[in-house]
Amino acid sequence: MSEQRFQAVLFDPAQHFEQLKSWYQGRNEVLTLDLLPQTGCVVPGKAAAFVYRTDSSVAWLEGIIAAPGLEKVERSLAVDAVVMGCVHEAKRLGFKMLVGYTTLEAVVKRGERLGFNLVSGGFSLMAYPLGGAEK
Repeated sequence: MSEQRFQAVLFDPAQHFEQLKSWYQGRNEVLTLDLLPQTGCVVPGKAAAFVYRTDSSVAWLEGIIAAPGLEKVERSLAVDAVVMGCVHEAKRLGFKMLVGYTTLEAVVKRGERLGFNLVSGGFSLMAYPLGGAEK
């Protein structure tokens, strides 16, 4: 494949959700629409990423996924496009910082290449399920 650039578009559940759902199913993960934020970017058929908004000046970049079966270069270019689409959308929405987390060195290198600053490494992410029974 020749090295082409992809253009990310804003996530539209009516157009993109079923495809994203199938990508997650391929990983044996369940995705429901209520788990996704309103703001995201998609390269249709190739990759997606999402901006989780907060009530502060900070937003979170999360849910980065690529379609199964893409060639390495194609996947990388598509992921770059959705990440940078989210960067631009977060800025347009008025956020002053977009943060993300990873334990993968390849993702750290991608982030640095795209202009992210490494803040810290080797952390654990924890979640408290708010819809379940109390402990």
